Amino acid sequence: MNNLPSINNLTSLCLLILLFGCKKEPCLNIAELDKYDVEAKEWYVNDSIGTQKISDKNGISQTLKVSSRNTYYSPNHVQDDCGNTYGWSYFSIQYNTSFSPLHFMVDINGSGLPKDGFYLKMTITNTNSVSSKTTSYDFVSKNSRENNATVVFNDQIQILNKAYNNVLKISFNETLSPNDVRTVFYAKGFGIIKFITENGNEFEVN
Repeated sequence: MNNLPSINNLTSLCLLILLFGCKKEPCLNIAELDKYDVEAKEWYVNDSIGTQKISDKNGISQTLKVSSRNTYYSPNHVQDDCGNTYGWSYFSIQYNTSFSPLHFMVDINGSGLPKDGFYLKMTITNTNSVSSKTTSYDFVSKNSRENNATVVFNDQIQILNKAYNNVLKISFNETLSPNDVRTVFYAKGFGIIKFITENGNEFEVN
C-alpha cells in the first residue's frame, strides 16, 4: 500500500491536467482576418479571363488554356473560445499550354487557422519529366513561405504596351532543364501573364 499514490496526490494531478489542458486560446481578430481575406480574394482570376494566346521571344505563339477553375467557401471553418467563428475561402485555377509540356496550378487560400492562413500557392509541372515544384506567397508576411523561391511584389508590369498592376514575380532557385520554368509573373485579377524558362526564353500573354 505504501507504493500507491495518495488520493490527495491524484487529486492534485487531475487539477493540474485540467488547468493546463484547458488553457483558453486568444480570441480571433475578426477585423484583421477580414482585411487579409479581402486581399486574398482580390487575387482571384476574373471570370472573363479564359484561354489566351502567348508568344515567345521568337514570335512563336501557342495558347495558355484555363483547364479548371474552382471557388469554395465554408462559413464556419474555425471557432475560438470566445464564441467567434470564421470561414474558409478557396480559389483554384489550372492552366495547360498547347505546345510546351507545362501545367500551372494556382491555389489561393484564406483561413482563420494560424497554421493555414492566407496565401497564394504556385505549382508548376513539366508533363514530360513529370517533375513539379511548388512555392507559396504569404499575404500576411509578404514573403515566400518556402526557401525554394523568391517572390517580389511589383506595382506595375508592362507587357506588349499593356500595363498590369499588382504583379507577383515568382522566381524559383533551381531548375531541372533549359526548358524548365524559372520565373512566373502573376497579376491580380488576371492570373499568369508571363513566364521565363531557364534558357532565357520569355512567353507573354498577347
